[in-house]
Parts: sequence; C-alpha cells; structure tokens
Amino acid sequence: KWRNTYQASLPKVLRSRFRLVEDHRKGRVCADPALMHRSFPNLCRSDNLKAIKIESVPDEVSVLSMLPERPPRQPGLHRDGPGAVSSGSLGYPDIASPKKRGADGEWDYEPSIHSSSCHGTAGAHSDFTALLRGTDSRVGIAVLGKPGPGVNNVIHGLVDYLNLHQRAIPGTLVCIAMGIAGLTGGHSFELNAETLALYCNQGGCDLLGQSEPGDLKTLGDFAACAKTVIEKKLDGLVIWGGRNVHAWTVRLAEYFIEHKVPTRVVGVPASTQSDLPMVEQTLGYDTVCKMYASLVGNLATQAASSGKLWCFARIPGRSISHIAAEVALETHPHVVLMAAELEQQNLGLTEVTQLICNIIEARSREDKQFGVVLIPDQFLASVREMRRLFEEIDQILQVCPEAREAFDSHDFGLVLSLLPPLSRALFQSFPERTKAQILSVIDEGGSQKGKESLDLSFVETEVIFQSLVETELTRRVVLGTYKGTFRAITYSLPYHGRAAMPTNFDCDLGYTIGYAAGVFVDSGYTGLLVDVSKLKEDVQDWEVGGTPLPSLLTLQDSPEQADRPQAPHKIEPKSRLHYDIGLDEGQIIPEPAQRTLISPGPAQFEGPCAGMKTQTLRLPQLQRVRQMERTQQLIEELKAKASADCPPEVLQAVKRLLKGGTDLLRQL
Repeated sequence: KWRNTYQASLPKVLRSRFRLVEDHRKGRVCADPALMHRSFPNLCRSDNLKAIKIESVPDEVSVLSMLPERPPRQPGLHRDGPGAVSSGSLGYPDIASPKKRGADGEWDYEPSIHSSSCHGTAGAHSDFTALLRGTDSRVGIAVLGKPGPGVNNVIHGLVDYLNLHQRAIPGTLVCIAMGIAGLTGGHSFELNAETLALYCNQGGCDLLGQSEPGDLKTLGDFAACAKTVIEKKLDGLVIWGGRNVHAWTVRLAEYFIEHKVPTRVVGVPASTQSDLPMVEQTLGYDTVCKMYASLVGNLATQAASSGKLWCFARIPGRSISHIAAEVALETHPHVVLMAAELEQQNLGLTEVTQLICNIIEARSREDKQFGVVLIPDQFLASVREMRRLFEEIDQILQVCPEAREAFDSHDFGLVLSLLPPLSRALFQSFPERTKAQILSVIDEGGSQKGKESLDLSFVETEVIFQSLVETELTRRVVLGTYKGTFRAITYSLPYHGRAAMPTNFDCDLGYTIGYAAGVFVDSGYTGLLVDVSKLKEDVQDWEVGGTPLPSLLTLQDSPEQADRPQAPHKIEPKSRLHYDIGLDEGQIIPEPAQRTLISPGPAQFEGPCAGMKTQTLRLPQLQRVRQMERTQQLIEELKAKASADCPPEVLQAVKRLLKGGTDLLRQL
C-alpha cells in the first residue's frame, strides 16, 4: 500500500502545451534507404519512417491563442499550414485528430493519418480538445516479450493520458491477456480504476500475462491480430517487448497499413538487458541492475567475512552483458567474464580458466583467500570451444535418435563416443548435471542453423567454471606453483529480476513511455518505438520522441533475395559497450587483484539515494568529456606546430590524416 502511493513524474515537455516535430538528428542502422523503402513500402508511403520529437510550444507562439477562434476542424482532416499550433490545454499534442469510427461503427481509413510537415509555427489551429469531443479512444496493450519491471507503470501512464480531464469522453484501455495468445485469440478485458489501483508501482506481469518471444510467428498471426483489433475497435495497440519482439512488431505495423487496418502500432522499449540499438536505456534495466548489485554485494560481504571463500555468481547476460558491466561498476568483483573481451583477445575456455586462476593465485600471495567471480549466463555461447561442442552435439542428436533416449537416463556414453577427441575430453570434464543440462537445452532448441545462440539460462555455467578452476588449481598445487587454499560456492541468479518492484527511475520512465504512447496513438503515428532520452538528467528535463521501428533493423540484402518484397531482418544488440570498465587515464575500478568488494545495498525508494542513476548511464558522458578535452589539446598542439614553419609535405600528410578522421566520424 505504501509503494502504491508513489506518484510517478512526467517530463516538463509532457506537462505543458506541446507539439510533434520531425527529429532529423536520429539515424538508422540500415544505411541503404532504398532497401528500407523496398522492405516497408507502406510505412514509407504513409510517411511513418521519420523520427518524431515532442517539444514544448515556445512562449512567443502562445499569442496565437488570442487570435479570433476559427471554426473547429472535423476529425480526420489535415492541417492547412505546416506545424500548426494548438491553443489547447495541458498535455495535448499540436496535431489534428486521426479519423475515428463513423456513426455506423464502421472504420474510415486514411493511409497518412498524421500531417507530414511539422516544422514551423505558421498558422493557427482550433483547440485540440474540440477535436476529441464525440470520440472515445480505445487503446490496447499486450506484453509479447518477457516480463520486466515497469509494465504496470506503462499501463498507468496510458490510463492517465486516456482519462485527462480535457477529454469530453474518457478513453478506454483494453488489456490483451496472455500476450500473443490473447492478441490472436481475442482474449481481453477493459481495465478499470479499481483494478489498476492494486498494481500501481508493483512488479510482475500478473495483471496482463505474457508470452515468450519465440511464440511469435508470421503471416497467420498478423491476420488473426488484425481480426482482433478490428473486433475490439482499437485505435491503437501498444506492444511491450525487446529486440526480437519489435522485429516482429514492425512487420505487424506494415501489415496493418497494407490491409487498411486503422489501428496504430506503438512499441515500448522494454528489455532488462538494455541492448536495443539507438535507445539510451530500456525500461527495467535500472531496477534489475540495482537488484543484482544488491545480491552480489551481499555475496561479496559473505565472502569477505569468511576470509576463505570464493563466490561464483551467475547473472543474466547475453554476448554483450550490460547488466554484468553495471553490477561490476557497483560492486567491484575480482573477475567479470565479458564476451566482448573474450572475442577481442581471442581467448578460449583454457585461457579464461587460467585468467581466473591467476587472479586467485595473486590474491592468495597477499593472504586474501576470498573473492567474487561474476559470470553472465550466456557467456559460454561466446567461447569458441563451446560453440563447436554445441554444434557437434546438435549434429549427433539430429542423426542419432538413440542418443536422445540415452541421455534421458543420464547415460552419456553414446554421445561421448560420437564426439571428436578434443570435444569429448572437454565434455567429459564437466559435472554430470551440467552435461544433462547442455544436452537438454540443445535437444529442446533443435537445429541451431540460422539461430543467434542457444538459450543457456538453464545451464549452470558457474558450476562448470568452478569445476575447471578447481582442476587447474589442483594441478598447480601438485606442481608446487600454488600454495594457497581454495573453497568455492556457486549462486545462480538469472530469474530474480523480472518481477522485481521497479525503482523510482523505472516508475517514472514507464509512466512517461505509457503517456507518450497514448500521444502517438492519438496523433495517428504507427510503427514507432517510444524513445526517452537525456535520462541522466532530472525527470523534468527528459526528452521524449519516437523512433521508427524500421530504423532499428539490420536488413540483409543479397541477389538470391532480390525477388522478395521484404528483406530478412532482425534487430541486432548494441554492437559495443558505450563505456569501459577501465581507462588508460584514471581507471574507474582498480586492477582485478587489488579490488575491494563493495556492497551497495538494496534499491532505495525514499531518501537521498532514491534518485541515483546507473553508472553506465553516466559514464558515456564523462568519457566523452575527457576525450573531447584531450582532442582539443591535440588540435591546439597541431595548430602551434603547423604555424612554426612546418614543411608543406608534412602539412599535406597531416591534412590527409585529419580528412580520414572526419570521414570516419561521418560514417558512424
């Protein structure tokens, strides 16, 4: 009940009169506009491939409200002038209302619902409130991806927008139950205030239910979804999800326009991994990182208190684990296994084991027989020996059904006999239960051709590394190179965060995203992902906009696919970390063997620490400032030396180098 009383905040731009303008600063992942337009011709023709920004109406424009009132426009008509300004009240966008259902309940469809020109401030516009009189917005929401903190705040923001006091008729939020099953089967309910009050600022997804990203299919689902939104008479559909979900969402938006379904589709950037490209930080990441930092901090305190205990902790994380990086910055574990470093240094499983053992040995020489090893649960998918092992086991299971029956009874002899010698030795060194887990995951995952990676969240990676480290340290003891002791415990923490109670930051972010999604639906935009930026600032200074979902896609084009209207596509994770755990000039955390473990404690909901942001949200700006200062120093040195009778041929060489640098920056 106490947590329910927290009132999420909105950015200043959404609490004042605002308008929607094109945001030309946004880029896109695919550099070929022709390929983008060929893949999504309907989104292109309806002018839905442009980024949108919500901005406050300047004070000097407010004098337009003193002009004689013009007759109210009918819903569905476009504006006369570019960037027409509303004289309406709090929180309404400066655009014309989209077409609504007619008196007979039938849909009127207009391919380009919103105005394509939102640049200036010329021309007056009637009160936006008048445009909504006699209409009732119906917006659906569905959780198609894995649940995460903040979903109830998105719902709260949508409900508050749909029930603004300026509306003559309050809008309706239609909750689609059980994710894609409800969206294709038509299972839904209308949310009321009494039910919502029980879930305000709470964790979990038990209000809506959810489906897995793997449940999303293709054209059959699109037709069923279209049938559902038409039957429910939805003006908009808000979809919660991460990378895999929104690669599907953009195709749904394209399908709706192609088949003249007037429901607008808006995406919520929800991923505990914060790996969506072109998104500063996704919803749920702040909560999950603080919760895991608290748990790892507790383990660190336990290890330091015992003085003779190493903790191998496994947390969620894909190939580039932003969670592991944030938790490392908060708690300073002695070993953090990062796939990016693994690939950069071309390390294998043996080298990773040696690295851990070297740190344990270095700390042992200082009489420190304790520490923490942090392991992302998808780390093994980045190790070359393990990838080869997974492929070989998959091949065996495909061609030898007897092997499937054998490992059900924990008989691994047949699989071992069919593995090549090196893979057999590696697999045989694993504990029995992890062998069974690997075989089960590969068997359930099927053939891995064309897949990104296996879902290794069920494999106890921490147990594998504990076993490998024990074996290596035992070898060193026999050789006389290691004289310390080693005692280890393992902890598996992959599922502790998805139902966590959201932090104040995620409450505000979720509420803002839900409110903005309602704005985009009323504005007639479709195929947009709500994008909130400048998150390191106070909530009131956040910037709110929308990024076209096709801009996030990596499109694959080849001669074999030239006759296909839509190129294969997916949303790749952020290709690199936008921060470094260590820098040449002033390291953020000490060297591994010298680190002192930190316990940051649980997330705070009140007090001076309640508003703290993640370290990884603040670091890029700090590093950018340092790099810009250093760049400026180099430019000044270059000017000084160039003016001191520098030979022309040297200046020409420097010019070419600088031109190469500017060309490189232009391509980013």
